[in-house]
Amino acid sequence: MLSFQLATRLLFRASNAFARFVTWVSFIGLLLGVMILTVVVSVMNGFDHELRSRLLSTVPHITVAVDEISDELRKHVPKDATISRYFQGVAAVSVRGRVIPLTLYGVEPEQETPFRNMQDTGLSQASLSSLGQLEHGILLGAPLARILGVDVGENIRLMTVRVGDDRIQPKILTFELADTFRFGAETDYSLGVVNLHRYPNSEWRAMGDVGVQVQLANPMEAGSLLAGLSKQLPDEQFASWETTFGELFQAVQLEKSMMFVLLLLVVAVAAFNIVAGQTMLVDDKRQNIAILRTMGATQKLIKQVFFLQGVTVSVTGTALGLLFGISASFYVNEIMSGIEAITGMHLLDGSFFVEIPVLVESMDLMIISVMALAICLLAAYLPAKRAAELDPVHNLH
Repeated sequence: MLSFQLATRLLFRASNAFARFVTWVSFIGLLLGVMILTVVVSVMNGFDHELRSRLLSTVPHITVAVDEISDELRKHVPKDATISRYFQGVAAVSVRGRVIPLTLYGVEPEQETPFRNMQDTGLSQASLSSLGQLEHGILLGAPLARILGVDVGENIRLMTVRVGDDRIQPKILTFELADTFRFGAETDYSLGVVNLHRYPNSEWRAMGDVGVQVQLANPMEAGSLLAGLSKQLPDEQFASWETTFGELFQAVQLEKSMMFVLLLLVVAVAAFNIVAGQTMLVDDKRQNIAILRTMGATQKLIKQVFFLQGVTVSVTGTALGLLFGISASFYVNEIMSGIEAITGMHLLDGSFFVEIPVLVESMDLMIISVMALAICLLAAYLPAKRAAELDPVHNLH
């Protein structure tokens, strides 16, 4: 019986140059495909994480249509969650002949609010304290305050709509700018935070929605908690952030899945190159295979020799692609800075992001490596199986 090492030397000692070229092309294609897939998925994870953290830190996670916080509600809410009263309505402000819509968000400054859970933001404890000192105070995003041309301490007039006594009438509200914040999101241009103590609940209700909000440590648990609260407190009306923003995050997830599938096709193209390279090598080594078979080599040995080469290309290409992809993900901002310096194009112009967010997830890396290896190993197996089934009698000459 021939040894595996001897069979390998006899088969690959002088391979066809074009077959070797195709093998190298498939290796490089696999490496680049896995690298690009890793970078794109990591960047999309980063944008998704930033979108969730910025948006979900400025909206109520769960709302209850009640005026006061009951002991029964506190009992069924997790200990790490915060409960407070809130108001949410719409208003408008006029500047330079155009109307800017604004979301008014009423909070109790001395209580826990959604903004307390947000890190690295301009809305500090000092901002909430300054709001608490002024019943007619308001907090605006720094970009919006700049557009309106108002500074801290100056008055700003908003127009809203009051519903009551079977009629709708406009209402002018005057506030003093207590401080500014910067979330780095759309809320910087469309959110105003006001003191809930300025008006009684009946007056706030005439201008919008009044209720109790529950802020969770993990907003993703809102759906399960909402279902539990609805069963335990069937007389109350509950809603969660998923009602308003659920479709947005579903669209982001769908976009990520579509990008994953499209870029996985690049890996599939590299796998077809593996099939082509290995098939050409099998055709080039027909006579060598026939000689080895007459010397006692089994079909299993021939299959193992050719399959091993395909496995080597697949594993090496996938491993290096993951390594280069992870490295490129961590340095993607430096890479983009170099591209911008050369082309003069700024990728993040017009967005709320200063730099490209990146989040490398171990589960995504595992899925990429498993799927890439599965496709490539299948591509390597087919030519190896064909080589093992060659008839030695017809291929000796």
